[in-house]
Amino acid sequence: MKQTPLTQGIALVRMMVHAGHSLGVTRIAEELDMPKSSAHRLLASLQELGFVQKIEATKRYTLSADIFDFVHEIAWHFGRNLRLDDQLRAAAAKLDCSIYISMLGRRDTYVVCAAGEEGNTTRLGSHGRAYASSIGKVLVAQLPEKEWARYAPGNEEAPATRYTNRDPKKFIAQLREARRAGFAWNRRETSKDHVSVAAVVREPFIDPPRLAVALLMRHEVFAVRDQAELEKELLKLAGELERELGSR
Repeated sequence: MKQTPLTQGIALVRMMVHAGHSLGVTRIAEELDMPKSSAHRLLASLQELGFVQKIEATKRYTLSADIFDFVHEIAWHFGRNLRLDDQLRAAAAKLDCSIYISMLGRRDTYVVCAAGEEGNTTRLGSHGRAYASSIGKVLVAQLPEKEWARYAPGNEEAPATRYTNRDPKKFIAQLREARRAGFAWNRRETSKDHVSVAAVVREPFIDPPRLAVALLMRHEVFAVRDQAELEKELLKLAGELERELGSR
């Protein structure tokens, strides 16, 4: 097949998917058999499309969560995400809730894996504003504080529910608490019928982290659950997922 910028871009995205971790320009250029200058141009184009992001601390590249905006329409064709499927299903059954793993994009969070009663395949790629989600809050809290403001709610955005926070100062306070505690809550901000709590799931070679896991349940179920126990079980699950991802 004749190599074109399109085929090279697809090859690079596939390489990042199979690698499972961030890659440096030298490795990318070697794998694609191209000069480093060409690899830089290709990466710049993919960054503009929102498919790839650069990790400034390491100067390495990884897939961006915004790529799920592209695949959302066909995500339900892919079947269940099997990488952590058994582990998530077991945890969902044990904790009697749904469990989502999501990534942080430019301002949204995207579901990449789900299990439980409300964790079916059609959820993959679904997304919402980071400021109104537990996963968004806990992931934004890991970023430098100077970046927090761009994720804050804006006056032009309609709230998802009457419980959605619209106050940027309150959002910043929530981020500080999430950074301190290691988890964040979403109390009916995205859906008036649901409550969730999320914690970061760290992957090798990626910092700041891009993944978080959330326990999701209906509000009436949450009302009779022990909040402290849910927080404890969440942090335990996040640690187990980190060990699983680190072993692959």
